[in-house]
Amino acid sequence: MVLGRPWTGFEAVALQEATRKSVREFAAHLGVEMTTVANWRAGLSSVTPRPLTQELLDTLLVQVGAEVRERFEQILAEGEQALGSRRSPTRRAAVSVQAEPSAGYDVALMSRLDEARTVIDRTLAASTIGTAMVDLMEERAAGRVLAYTRTPPTEVLSTVLPDLLEVQSISTQRQPAAVQSRLSEVTAVLGLLIADALMKLGQSERANYWYGTARMAADDTANRRLRARVRAQHAMLPYYYGSPEQAVMLARSAQAQLPETADDATALAAAAEARALARLGDADGADLALTRARQHIDALGDAVSDEAFRFSEKRLLLYQSGTLTNLGRTAEARSAQERGLRLYRGSPGIVVDPALIELDAAICHALDGAVDEACELATRVLTTLPPEHRTTIVMTRAAAVVDAIPEPGRGRRTVGELRRLMAAGAGEPR
Repeated sequence: MVLGRPWTGFEAVALQEATRKSVREFAAHLGVEMTTVANWRAGLSSVTPRPLTQELLDTLLVQVGAEVRERFEQILAEGEQALGSRRSPTRRAAVSVQAEPSAGYDVALMSRLDEARTVIDRTLAASTIGTAMVDLMEERAAGRVLAYTRTPPTEVLSTVLPDLLEVQSISTQRQPAAVQSRLSEVTAVLGLLIADALMKLGQSERANYWYGTARMAADDTANRRLRARVRAQHAMLPYYYGSPEQAVMLARSAQAQLPETADDATALAAAAEARALARLGDADGADLALTRARQHIDALGDAVSDEAFRFSEKRLLLYQSGTLTNLGRTAEARSAQERGLRLYRGSPGIVVDPALIELDAAICHALDGAVDEACELATRVLTTLPPEHRTTIVMTRAAAVVDAIPEPGRGRRTVGELRRLMAAGAGEPR
């Protein structure tokens, strides 16, 4: 390794292994998120850390002793395959739950989710509350975050719930303060994944309760980035199913957690504020919020993965598309849509975000009076999107296409076909 030469995920993980630090300890030492280190471990040489992070790795390599550097060089010499064999299989132990395929919603699963949330809320309210076991839980949570954007929401619920219940069972017993804080962080992250999955499925009331659980857990820690993240993600719920005013309030609350700080959470929150303000018709406010989001993205540099909670250039374009579409600035919206779809082609496993961008494009067609083009595009999106990802949040945006069609054009054949497709339940999740 030559200092100043770009690091890959493999080299970063090799340094972690050489220092004999856990994922959490190594992330804390560098000042990065645990999911960043987990992403390096998942992608190895295919991942390139951000420039600032590479400087941190350079500095750490200089600071470690000769013995650590020798282990680091040995791991590099052995290669990635040998690195994989070094990992103990016991550290990957997890409660295995098979996702249950179903037509519509699994009532029993929803009931279990409600019961779990109630118990967790009581535990947190009572001052929630092994280090090795907490390490395992944190690594498993980081893995869930990495897989989330490619996992159907019903599967997320089935796989994340056992992890949460395991954390909760330990939290019911009084733990040292440092352990309690870590358990609350894991609870917040897993609770946030459940809340977001429920939101996608249209379970808005349950989602709102779970966002509250995640917020309570995050506020039980000193992690302001996590507090901001929970509030920023929560802002999505009222945007799609409730009041844009509430979405603005939550987005601003998220930014207040990290004032004047460039972070994935503040970038998301600023973009969410812009989109909600646009729906309220506040064009000036929306433009200012979008500018803040752009400044944060420029300061962060582009994200190296599609993991949940990362806010990258292409995700900014998704929000910019929604903002400009809500304002009726269709020419500007199309430019953002084209750029966003071009970037998403590099992530074929991500299907919902580009579908939402295309539905924005369909709304723009409708606003411009191109009714047939609007309906044909919306129909194509709904029929080609995998059934497990055709969730309520997608259908809500598809309904907005019909709403954008001027009254005289709603009798056209293509409009009727789109209505029938939606009425037939083409968007029902499985």
